[in-house]
Amino acid sequence: MEIKHITTQKILSPTQISLADYVINPYRGCEFNCLYCYGQFNKNIEKNDVKKSLGVKINAALCLEKELTYKNPSRVLLGSITECFQYQDQTYKISENILTILNARKIPYTILTKSHLIKNYLPLIARNPKNKIYFTFNCTSNKIIQLLEEKSPLIEERLNTIKEIIKHNISLRLHIGPFIPYISSFKDIMNIMPKEITEVDVELYHHKMGNFDEILHRIKKYINANTAKKLANVYSNELTYLSFAKDLEKTIKTLHHKNKYRNKIFYIVPNFNEFYKSSITYENELI
Repeated sequence: MEIKHITTQKILSPTQISLADYVINPYRGCEFNCLYCYGQFNKNIEKNDVKKSLGVKINAALCLEKELTYKNPSRVLLGSITECFQYQDQTYKISENILTILNARKIPYTILTKSHLIKNYLPLIARNPKNKIYFTFNCTSNKIIQLLEEKSPLIEERLNTIKEIIKHNISLRLHIGPFIPYISSFKDIMNIMPKEITEVDVELYHHKMGNFDEILHRIKKYINANTAKKLANVYSNELTYLSFAKDLEKTIKTLHHKNKYRNKIFYIVPNFNEFYKSSITYENELI
């Protein structure tokens, strides 16, 4: 993968995502190459270039220092369209420098990640008790990960990372997202999770996140043709989509009651006709 150095004009961007008022994306693109990632359709990322190069915002820390002289974020979101803790950060330390600056200013942050490499940053993140990690865990099959996420960490690496986050007493939410129908299993995921997890959200996959046809093709070819057919049917129209969403909600509630989970459960169902709207909130508690 080609590494491209980017000199950015700003690093703090206002966000409509309900988790914070500003967002920081220190990289353009991502080494994990998740097939379903909507970030690859960002206007600043060339579609044909997404698997071939990674943009590193080499002056991100300097930009942040400058912007914080006239911006006053109450909370910052890290990684809305990229992975902040991907492999190249071990070399460039862009995210590490950003965390250090935010900590020094006592600005809390929420991190979206699926990276096992975040373990190296946990002592830094733990310095502010208001910091929070949303850690992605949306299937229990390494075969699925290698099929749809390519260079993303495998199951054991993610489980070990979750356990380390808990050990560091960092606020944690398990993010089961995107929940892909007939691929993700709420029950299977919860069965292997540490009991200490107190928050879980389930975010239903949306076919407009990108590459839906390719996802169907790979599932049909490498997993099961009937599974691909059922997945295609869910997204064939709004009625089948909402019907699946309603059934999944019932399943979550039933399993939560039956197994006496102690977790708070949050459930996110994107609008069928468009993936993201500012009205989406991650704080509506289902259970």
